[in-house]
Amino acid sequence: MGKQGRIDVYLDCNSPWSFHAYNYLRRNRQALAEHGVTVECHPVFLGGINVGSGNKPPWTLPAKAKYGGYDGKRAQKYFNSGELSPPPFFPIMSLLPMRCMLYAKEHYPYQQYEDAFGELWIFLWKEHKDVSKPEVLAECLSRHFKPQDVEKIVSAGTDTKYKKMLTDQTDLLVQKGAFGAPWFLVTNKEGVEEPFFGSDRFHFMFQYLGVPFQDIQILPPPSTAKL
Repeated sequence: MGKQGRIDVYLDCNSPWSFHAYNYLRRNRQALAEHGVTVECHPVFLGGINVGSGNKPPWTLPAKAKYGGYDGKRAQKYFNSGELSPPPFFPIMSLLPMRCMLYAKEHYPYQQYEDAFGELWIFLWKEHKDVSKPEVLAECLSRHFKPQDVEKIVSAGTDTKYKKMLTDQTDLLVQKGAFGAPWFLVTNKEGVEEPFFGSDRFHFMFQYLGVPFQDIQILPPPSTAKL
């Protein structure tokens, strides 16, 4: 077998665009694997990326916030992510859930961790439940873990080890040029890494990875000819 390609995607539940990327990569993981490309999801603190890079969330600029209402609905339809809407308490401080995801990733089967990660968006963006609150986060995690494991995971969210781990991971991304989420570090089969940003850059990633894909093309209108 030749060298493998790799997509490392960094996600925060505060970002609905991260959920679109998460869904898209999960649906296409097997196809990517057949082309020798592995995918791994990582928690990151978007607030720390914004501060470290000097970026500001799009909703803080009225014109971007207005446009986001249109683009968000388009993305929901395109990625088949279901209806998402910001809860009245948005944005949350996502430190606790992201640290807990680091613990889950380290201590449980990867699939179980990744499934639980996706539940954060469902709770926050569909059910409008504040996963920054320990008791709500525990309810969310209980859909994927046993009660004793939920207790361990939530407890880890205040552990110094996972506080530092999330800070270090976020700082490293900022050093590599990150300014938002989803952020991707994509390594091609020559072992060269490049960054990509946003849930609408997969065609560029596939070009970079040498993965064949069918690009968007305009189709002719259906024939109206009668036999």
